[in-house]
Amino acid sequence: MAKLIPAYIIVVLDQFSKLKVKSLYESGKLFNESGELFNGPILGGLLKFRFYENPGLAFGISVGNLGWLLFIITVLITFYILYYLLRTDDFGVCESFALSLILGGAVGNLIDRGCALFNLFGYNGVIDFIDIGIFTHSFRWPYIFNIADLSVSIGIIIFITHSFLNSNSDELKNEIIDELNNEKV
Repeated sequence: MAKLIPAYIIVVLDQFSKLKVKSLYESGKLFNESGELFNGPILGGLLKFRFYENPGLAFGISVGNLGWLLFIITVLITFYILYYLLRTDDFGVCESFALSLILGGAVGNLIDRGCALFNLFGYNGVIDFIDIGIFTHSFRWPYIFNIADLSVSIGIIIFITHSFLNSNSDELKNEIIDELNNEKV
């Protein structure tokens, strides 16, 4: 169960941040009509908060009337990752951590997607609010995202990088052993 601690932390942080941003947006206190935070950019324009409810997939890809199918597929993938994480002891700490980050992000967005699909709590999609870029208005990342999206992305990068480095290290070990064996002969 310790493998799931990062997932729990991500779900709590993700849902708390989304609920806070949504309540501030709905109160009209800190956000304008276009969803931008009134007190402007943070860190010299690197970070802005902008409220957006994404009814589609990642990066705003529209799903049309396939919301149910997307929800079911996401539930199945989430349970597969959970099963795989809990039932497989072949993973090292790095892989388990990466899968737990992916799981936490998937669950965080699944909660939003379920609320939107079942018309709960006034949700119209997955809540996105992090907007990054180099300057205030130009050179912005084209997509707004949330902590769950960030967690999934970081988890995937860690998992792929670790897998790549380990596969290369095994090949390198074999080459060194072969070279040493050839020198002995």
